[in-house]
Amino acid sequence: MRAFRENYQKFAVLGATLLGIGVESPRAHAAYAQQLELPFVLLSDLNREVVREYGIMYTREQRHREGFYGLSKRAVFVLDGGGNVRYAWITDDSLVEPDVSEVLAAVSRVESANA
Repeated sequence: MRAFRENYQKFAVLGATLLGIGVESPRAHAAYAQQLELPFVLLSDLNREVVREYGIMYTREQRHREGFYGLSKRAVFVLDGGGNVRYAWITDDSLVEPDVSEVLAAVSRVESANA
């Protein structure tokens, strides 16, 4: 999240809207966003609708390495104006962070295609 905070203006220049989504409560997200001073919104998916739709939820059959399920995997999606996924990065290792420059390049490609 810090890398996205530090590169927020680069995303804004490209016309991208950044959103964070997780299965934690709105209150937990608000505290986390305040702690990290995030300039973008964190949305709560308590019902796990989004993480199920995007296939990034740990299930009873496929658990997190520590045995948990119902949590979301760390993931980044770039959507075009029609809501189509144009870039996806998903990891089972919650300690691995996405390469923000790669995400910026994906956003740039989408914006160029829409121009």
